[in-house]
Amino acid sequence: MFDAVLLFRDALYGAVLIALACSVLGVYVVLRRIVFVGAALAELSSAGIALALWLSGVGVAAGLATHPIALSLIVTLAGVVFFAEGGARTSVPQDATIGVTYAVAAALGILLIAKARVGEAHDIFLQGNILGITRSDTLVLLAVTVPVLLAHLAFYKEFLFVSFDRETARTVGYNVRGWNLLLYLTLGLVIAFAMQFAGVILVFNFLVLPAVTGLLVARSMAGTFAVAVTAALVAAVVGFSLSVPFDLPSGPAIIAVSGVITLLAWVLRRFQPR
Repeated sequence: MFDAVLLFRDALYGAVLIALACSVLGVYVVLRRIVFVGAALAELSSAGIALALWLSGVGVAAGLATHPIALSLIVTLAGVVFFAEGGARTSVPQDATIGVTYAVAAALGILLIAKARVGEAHDIFLQGNILGITRSDTLVLLAVTVPVLLAHLAFYKEFLFVSFDRETARTVGYNVRGWNLLLYLTLGLVIAFAMQFAGVILVFNFLVLPAVTGLLVARSMAGTFAVAVTAALVAAVVGFSLSVPFDLPSGPAIIAVSGVITLLAWVLRRFQPR
């Protein structure tokens, strides 16, 4: 079994990087109650990929067929700016705005890929394929995740402060709007690149389940981040390692392991003294 996993070691490295970055950002996503912002951004990213493939198919921009991540990143970052800046200024509740964005982006993605001439050959861009990650893909993910994680390490206190006590942060002189936008930008950047390899469901899983596991078990913010990262990495390694020799879809296998870990955390929480 170990030899079979080694054949796909680059894919495993990629899955670990995605799990690491998404689990750190997921703590903010869950605690700020913007879980479906992550889902909406993932769908926007997939719609951007589909748009790139459709444009390439009609001859508008042939180069996008081989690099759809470029347009996907543009669309995702536009969504980031909208959610961070403009989404809260309308009379429509923010959760409704997120829901509309999610539904429209998902529908557009399906319609565009259905009409893309290269859609059948590149449908995997929308579904994700962990096993298809190559050495160069892993290096790209590394180039994205390392700066994001370093930024979150350097500005850990600032991100926490503006996330959970905005009024006090604004009072003492923090640029809450700027820090909020930076947090959303790091989220959008990671999602845009992770999407083409992992797909919507697996990215959403890494944004939510590890963070929930951390909140169930840990008693401090540092502990929450540590447990979330550990749960994500364990799920990625165990799920991937089981999927290869048993010929299971890697994404669902990883999600299943994440679900088991979260369930165990919930059981542990039930028996912890209050």
